[in-house]
Amino acid sequence: MTQITADRRKDAGSTGTYDVYIEIDCDCEELVDAVGLEYERCKDDDTQNEVCISLNAEEFTDVFDQSLLSLTNEQTLATALLNHELGEYTTKVTVYTPHGDKITFE
Repeated sequence: MTQITADRRKDAGSTGTYDVYIEIDCDCEELVDAVGLEYERCKDDDTQNEVCISLNAEEFTDVFDQSLLSLTNEQTLATALLNHELGEYTTKVTVYTPHGDKITFE
């Protein structure tokens, strides 16, 4: 798992990675800082910070295969990728696949 910047969003298809963008409420900025994650303020919602993580195919499968998609939401995915506390503050998860697909949970 590699942390990336939002600038890579447009390149997700060419990198061969699954780029995961996790929007987390600004109210928990201290928690994000405490675990050492880099983040940016969301461009379209100034109440949210965005954490960007890049997964290879094996890492993506590990996270998404353990999730029943009928029961999965943005909070369960953030909990699996980050931790339980940050999962509770997550409002949106967007995945850009190497195949050019965009998967959004909100």
